[in-house]
Amino acid sequence: MMDIISLLFEPTTWTIFAVTAMYTLYRRGTSTFNHFSDQGIPGPKPIPFIGSIWGVWKQNLPLHDIELAEKYGKVYGTFEGTLPNLYVNDTKLIKSIFVKDFDHFINRRNFDVSEVKFLRKMVSLMENQEWKDVRSALTPSFTTGKIKRYSVQMKECADQLSEKLISVAETDGKISLKDELSIVTMSVIAKCAFGITIENLGDENNSFMNNAKKAFQAPINKSPLILLLFVLPKVLLKHISKMLFKNDAMDYFFDVMEKLVKERAKSIQKFHDFPETSSEAFAGYTKEENGKTVPMWNKDDVEELVTAQATIFLLAGFDTTANTLSASCFILARHPDLQEKMYDLIMSKIDQFGDVSHEMIQEIPYVDHFINEVLRMYAPIARVERASNKDVTYDGIHIKKGTMVTVSAYAIHYSEEYYPNAKTFNPDRWNAENKANMDPYAFMPFGMGPRNCIGMRFALEEVKLILCTLIKQFRFFSVEETPTELTFEDGFNGLVVPIKTTVGISLRT
Repeated sequence: MMDIISLLFEPTTWTIFAVTAMYTLYRRGTSTFNHFSDQGIPGPKPIPFIGSIWGVWKQNLPLHDIELAEKYGKVYGTFEGTLPNLYVNDTKLIKSIFVKDFDHFINRRNFDVSEVKFLRKMVSLMENQEWKDVRSALTPSFTTGKIKRYSVQMKECADQLSEKLISVAETDGKISLKDELSIVTMSVIAKCAFGITIENLGDENNSFMNNAKKAFQAPINKSPLILLLFVLPKVLLKHISKMLFKNDAMDYFFDVMEKLVKERAKSIQKFHDFPETSSEAFAGYTKEENGKTVPMWNKDDVEELVTAQATIFLLAGFDTTANTLSASCFILARHPDLQEKMYDLIMSKIDQFGDVSHEMIQEIPYVDHFINEVLRMYAPIARVERASNKDVTYDGIHIKKGTMVTVSAYAIHYSEEYYPNAKTFNPDRWNAENKANMDPYAFMPFGMGPRNCIGMRFALEEVKLILCTLIKQFRFFSVEETPTELTFEDGFNGLVVPIKTTVGISLRT
């Protein structure tokens, strides 16, 4: 017995224990790293436990993804911690994964927020049948008729912006596109998604606008702490999800919307906005239970669902639309010939329609061509993700259950295979003749398939109305502060955020 005890304290024994522990730990942190190499799929070399994402907090995602695609090709593998992530920038595979076999890839990345009120009911974070039910109930809120109704409110916000920019054009003569266009998109969100009108949104003391900015200022995205989302076990991530995904700014909007929904429930007045249409949609959605048709959700569920969707409406629609408008006006300033063409086409319809309107923008296809090219070159979302829920194989590529599949919008949008002269801004590539020869699965500014952005038509309507309203009244041009190319913030950002967006502005005479 004494020999055994003494043996335990021998340096050799401790060395064996240490080496064994380190080896076991190493094996655990690299256990999946042969998943892609065994299939001959290339990719960056992973680090134990960290995978391929070291330094992600300081990378420029659009440029990073383009570089990876150029180095490894259209299909390559990375690791987020030990989780395999297959990057697919091949349209044949995109069609299979996002459309044809959608039921195998129905869910997005899983951040367990099941215990966080409101976040758990956001359609973008839901999974499986719950997502299907909420998406089906919510879809009628974005019909052509509803979009046309929203367009009136959008135009009011665009006109308010124009009034403000008149004084700017007559004095300073230049603007920060991101700042000014964030104000108008927030005004639209306030009206359409929250059902409220807020005066002086541009005021520095405006709580609605200030909290919206805070909601998007996520320091973790530019910090090594972002790695926690990928390396922590799910059981731990679940317990810290509230800290990671919820903040005072989001609570502000949850509170505003929750109070509004409760007040609306006591009123018979019609508002014709998103809270009203979505409340009616959720309250009227039914299921079969014991041979009877009954409501899918009770009153409390409906209130939480409406609050959650209005808030995701804000998160998904505020900065994305402002960034797209900023990129559009930047292009106008850098390409005066395209700006004058847009102006001439808009003015040619003014006599017929009297002003910019829902009906008028349908009559100018070139506006769509222009915006499509903006969305191609400056997609507001860098990556589109899906999680496999079963093992599938495509052309020898085996995707195991639980593997993430990611499409880089920038890698595919800047591919010379799909877009010749991809770095050249050319709206004509979207005209009817050229578009007929395009691959429809190579354009993903709003995602792809049944789980694409539900607010896509709303966003496009907003961008077209605001852009045409501004072009009709103002001319944008380059000034000393205007960069040659539009650049974006570094960091693991959910949204692609443009920087250095100052341009000149003058009134048209």
